[in-house]
Amino acid sequence: MPSTLPFSTPRLPKPLSSNYSFVRDEWPEHLLPIRVHSVQGQVENAENILTRDEQAAATLTRQSGTDPEPCIILDYGFAVAGIPFIKIQGIESSTTGPLNSKAALDFTVSEGYPGILRPDGDGPYPFSAGADTRRRVRFRLKGQGLYESKYVQGSQRWLKLTLVSPAPFSVRIALAGFIPTTSNLPLNRLPGAFQCSDNFMNQLWEYGARTLQLNCIPPRTVPPPWQVSEDMGVLIDSQRCNAYGWGANWTDYEVKFTSMILDGGLAWTVRAKAGPPSVIFIINIGVHKTTLEQWFGYYNQPQITLEPRLISTVDITHIGLELGNWFAVKTICVGTADFKIIIEDCEAAVFKQGTLKAEGFGAFSSCPPDEFPQQLKGSVGIGAGNDQLCRFKDMSVTSVPDGETLYESGLNNPAVLADFGIGWNQFAWISDGAKRDRYPWTADIIIGGRSLYYSTAGVEYVRGNIVTSMLRTGTSLLSGGGPPGRDLTRTAKDEMFNVLTVNYSLYLLLVIYDFWMHTGDDSLLEICWERIKGCLAYTEDRINERGLLEVYNMDAGDYDYYNGLQEGVSTKRNALYVTALRACAAIAKSSAIFDQELSLRYESYANRTFSSIQEHCFDKESRQFIITESRKEGFQQEAHAWLISQGILPPHLLSETFQNFNRLTSTTHNGAPLSFTPDTPSVPRVISPIMSAFQIEAAIHSGRSQDAEDILRKVWAPMADKTSPHFTGTTWEFLKEDGTPFKDDFCSYAQLFSAGPTYLLSRYVLGVESVEAGFKKFIISPRLEIAGLKWAQGRVPTPVGSCIEVRWQMFDGRGWRIECTSPGGLSGRLIVSEYVWSRRSEVLVNGETYKGGEEIDIPVGAFIDVEVIFW
Repeated sequence: MPSTLPFSTPRLPKPLSSNYSFVRDEWPEHLLPIRVHSVQGQVENAENILTRDEQAAATLTRQSGTDPEPCIILDYGFAVAGIPFIKIQGIESSTTGPLNSKAALDFTVSEGYPGILRPDGDGPYPFSAGADTRRRVRFRLKGQGLYESKYVQGSQRWLKLTLVSPAPFSVRIALAGFIPTTSNLPLNRLPGAFQCSDNFMNQLWEYGARTLQLNCIPPRTVPPPWQVSEDMGVLIDSQRCNAYGWGANWTDYEVKFTSMILDGGLAWTVRAKAGPPSVIFIINIGVHKTTLEQWFGYYNQPQITLEPRLISTVDITHIGLELGNWFAVKTICVGTADFKIIIEDCEAAVFKQGTLKAEGFGAFSSCPPDEFPQQLKGSVGIGAGNDQLCRFKDMSVTSVPDGETLYESGLNNPAVLADFGIGWNQFAWISDGAKRDRYPWTADIIIGGRSLYYSTAGVEYVRGNIVTSMLRTGTSLLSGGGPPGRDLTRTAKDEMFNVLTVNYSLYLLLVIYDFWMHTGDDSLLEICWERIKGCLAYTEDRINERGLLEVYNMDAGDYDYYNGLQEGVSTKRNALYVTALRACAAIAKSSAIFDQELSLRYESYANRTFSSIQEHCFDKESRQFIITESRKEGFQQEAHAWLISQGILPPHLLSETFQNFNRLTSTTHNGAPLSFTPDTPSVPRVISPIMSAFQIEAAIHSGRSQDAEDILRKVWAPMADKTSPHFTGTTWEFLKEDGTPFKDDFCSYAQLFSAGPTYLLSRYVLGVESVEAGFKKFIISPRLEIAGLKWAQGRVPTPVGSCIEVRWQMFDGRGWRIECTSPGGLSGRLIVSEYVWSRRSEVLVNGETYKGGEEIDIPVGAFIDVEVIFW
């Protein structure tokens, strides 16, 4: 029978490849900007820098010391990633002899436009040791030729070139840009695809996919931040201190090393712990004065949320340190006694220890200005402060008083990079924030991983993160992340590179479950299973007499660190535990594990905590679930989203709970939901896209498409505004009430937390979802109704190589039609939505009259064409 509902929209183009791997075009040699935004000072032919004609050049000139430093601001239009480079065509200076050693060009980058107007761009970011600390690279010019940075800049739309050389000086720049380190495959050629009649939704899908491209890091593409030579030790340029990975439990010791300052100074740290800041000592060599400083923090330059504190400064000019000369440094750490620093056999300084009896990431945020936390044990690290270039060699750490050698190295062999966790990245991995958090954080990809399966299909990147965590040794909790350069072949337990929390471990269990459902990779389950059981055993040991999970201190940490720890009994954590137990019960029943007894035990644990949440976490007076037993005031977005999605919320409370969700929107500029209601004490007012994605899922599961659509439009609207100075074509970590990035430039503008629309649209508007590992069985159930949507089409990659392809269209007043293609080896079911099915007068399947129900089988490798004719 001929179709009575002919499609009126063109089909999607075929994907570039049918392989279930990260499809990649031949990468361009260089990523060049697309326009000159503005210039300052004496700049000629700025447009030449946009071309690939290396004979043409832009010229920056500074005639006198009173002239402004000439600069060019360049725009890429959207965020890119890579290693900064410049090609200098020529240099002119009125000075005779060699170029002045201070001749330099600053290469500054930023995601949003406001950041590029700052001297250091939108950085530095000194938390992620192993990544480039700065967002401003200083190229020290020695003549014409190609200059490359040694480090990756992970996400930036804006680039500023500034001549900082003494006058008179002129430089001709032929090229400037990035050597790409991640995929730049056009989004319409990805393995996965989504299109619909609403262009805003199409943009959201693409912004998530582009964010994933920037965060997927191929193996051996992140260079170590140290350069090692056999006779000169390690060369370090403006990098935060990296600590030896196996020294976190050292107590009393003295550390010795030999060092050389090439520019500015050097830095080292003692008693450093995993994660939190530590004591840093910095030598600064100036023109007429040399100083030794004591800091507490990560670096000697402030950055939002990571504010360092200068504790003390001592003049050490009398020691006679000179640029380019080696000198010996010894630091003595004993008990609570003052730190003693000896340079060239001369006592250079005695610095106090902190007295604050607290630890953790926020330990000194509220302490007096002249105080800081006391640290009586920890490792040793070396680095360089801002605009400092230095060398280190011949390091030894000896215990006091027994003289045991704790560590010894000439720092002149590549193996030293693994000691300090900063070698080349061994695996493909995915970071959660391309600019800032460039560790393979495993738990933070709970949203981004799902979006990856529907778009880039780069499953090897998610697998790399999971395996990285599984190869770590330590407690039964699962490592939340680690530096990409950690040597995973070493069996000794490392203490410096672990971030361990219950929530992060539970998220990782869900990441593993999602990976298995989308790939069917049973071999990964076999790698993970013993660690999974250990993690759940650790967590179950913290169940109290009421059947609720109760944890404290860093065990209670979570990705929303800015909201403070949710210690004790947390509703969200308990709902998350129920979710993880159910996922692990399903894994236990798989053919790869096949432990029916353990599966039943996990299900019983989940049912127990499910009931305990309902009985003990609901506050009858406020008619909502508590945040924690000590934080009952206010309404938490994410906790209630998990409760709804897992069916823990009693049905009679559903309508009332969505009314409470509306309270989250009362103060925001466009009605986007906050993560907590304004009456919640001690939390900032933040719009969290990751929490909003969970709320969207809760709304979809509750049949409330209008609520889900409202959140999609309102939360992501500021990111899609191309007139915004913050636009990058990628998705942001979090937002303020006014729709601008939260915490200013510290916010990651290419963050997996916010890539949720990519999977939400493919899973619920296109309708494709795996219901048996590896898509062996799947459903096609378009159930998120977007107002006015006329059609949607797309493809979803599968592990058999071919995609599941779907195309549907609504015909005004006449009916609805859908075409589905199932790859060989996979079978599915089409579930027609109640909105469509309730209006049927006739149903045709492949042109034949159909008399069955709204669930229609899709045989293995079949094509199915369904028309629902309306009455």
